[in-house]
Amino acid sequence: MKPNVWLITASLVLLSLGLQAFSCEPTSAPEASPPTSPNPESGVEEAESAQPPIPDPLPPLSASEIEALQAEVAQNIDLWFDLAGVSAMPPPPSVTEELEDYRETWSAVNSDVATFLGTWVYRDSVGNFYSVTVFPSRTPGQVCVLEFIPESSLLIYNEATGETVQDILAEQLLTVSVASVQDGHLRSSQVRSVGSSTVSTIYAEDHPVVFMGLVDNQNTSRFVALDSLPVLPSDLPEALVEPVSQTLNNYSCITDQGLPGE
Repeated sequence: MKPNVWLITASLVLLSLGLQAFSCEPTSAPEASPPTSPNPESGVEEAESAQPPIPDPLPPLSASEIEALQAEVAQNIDLWFDLAGVSAMPPPPSVTEELEDYRETWSAVNSDVATFLGTWVYRDSVGNFYSVTVFPSRTPGQVCVLEFIPESSLLIYNEATGETVQDILAEQLLTVSVASVQDGHLRSSQVRSVGSSTVSTIYAEDHPVVFMGLVDNQNTSRFVALDSLPVLPSDLPEALVEPVSQTLNNYSCITDQGLPGE
């Protein structure tokens, strides 16, 4: 696995939104697609619910990859705690009772799925930011995964010309994919992880934290901390909120923080 890097070059589907980029699995199925397997919860054929086809997932992490990811998570936890202790980084987010209750409720339905649910983030001392949100699905054994890096730029003033130019430090990344969760492995066409890469611990008194490691489709490892219920990123551009929400809805994923059976 490649170490964590911030400037990702991935195949993105460009929208007519300037520098914005949005990559997702197909949002509409071909008209001639035959019915596939039924949705066990709704009892309705997938063709009737217009769920788009789902690309093949990445292969499961191998034993050696899992071992390397677990070691990297442990190292990053120690580093984050050390840097936060000297105010060089913000403390990792604390897991709230509301979030714990939400995940415990879903655990009664599928404990493997519940392990990954929520919004996970990483933000370093210089402002680099990455988030991955895992939404539950009405389809058993599936989740939706949303990766997001906001565009980062710097305005530079040229004294000689009197002009101000924008220097792009990191381009926006946005992917939406459907993942299967089986035997502890989460796998989509964009990311993969394993439940044993998650670590629950205590940062300080009354400050529980949960961390996770994952690997993207470029084989780049990521390290994130559980932050909140699964919601769309607060800094997602307004023009992308509706298409992203519709894509998640097309895949039968639950974006309103709903609980099983609601």
